[in-house]
Amino acid sequence: MTLPESKMSFTKMQGNGNDFIIIDNRSGAYGDNALKDLALDLCRRRLSIGADGLMALEGSETAHFRMRLFNCDGSEGEMCGNGARCLARYSFENKIAPERMTIETLAGPIKAEVEGRYATLDMGVIDIASVQSRQNMTLSGENFTYSQLTVGVPHTVVFQDPDDKRSQKDLTPIAIAFQADKERFPLGTNVNFLKARGAGELFLQTYERGVNDFTLSCGTGSVAGAVAAWMEGLVTPPVEVRNPGGINTVLTEEEGPGKVRLYLRGLTTIVSEGFFFAESL
Repeated sequence: MTLPESKMSFTKMQGNGNDFIIIDNRSGAYGDNALKDLALDLCRRRLSIGADGLMALEGSETAHFRMRLFNCDGSEGEMCGNGARCLARYSFENKIAPERMTIETLAGPIKAEVEGRYATLDMGVIDIASVQSRQNMTLSGENFTYSQLTVGVPHTVVFQDPDDKRSQKDLTPIAIAFQADKERFPLGTNVNFLKARGAGELFLQTYERGVNDFTLSCGTGSVAGAVAAWMEGLVTPPVEVRNPGGINTVLTEEEGPGKVRLYLRGLTTIVSEGFFFAESL
């Protein structure tokens, strides 16, 4: 990989524990292959900066900026809720965009608003009829009920009994088995394990596509979980989705028969700013 400088600036941010390395690529200094390689190298924990993904802010002809997300395995994601919230605050703090902005993503334009450390995303409208509810899969003799929907990226929401005590280590082979089913999930899927905790609260753990592990929080997963639980009558919006790393709030607005506009709100944290050196790659 050919790099433009011997040392390059970055910002590290996290949204409820979902962490990202952010670089300003409005100059176009890094091409697609370079961004993929940077994600593979820089996201390695203990060997480099470490993160769930690399985010590049680029110029846009239709929005305030374009968001590029490269997962730690080098794959490019269409959308990332926590990442978009972090990038919204980053762009506002660096005077790239106003408090209310539009972000170009591979999943379409996303509107965002920054309020201090919090950022809210307008996730667009979902057609309830597109949600595949009450699907079933049997693994090792156990039946799992799940819902399948797309919130920027594909999500599978697996319903757990509130008293289920399985750890993430126990849940990992289940998530991998879901992701390996290419007939059901030809584009891959994020796997969310959901427990209802009352009319307005959920607990959610997400095994993320592209990260190939559980993350401390998933923004689009929080939205998918809230929608799936709402359709099953388990919660009433607004919904507090408790991830291991913090709380994402999902709000809704009716947009007509069978259509709902979704909003994602949560905390963002600027962890560090500095330079990374070519020898770390």
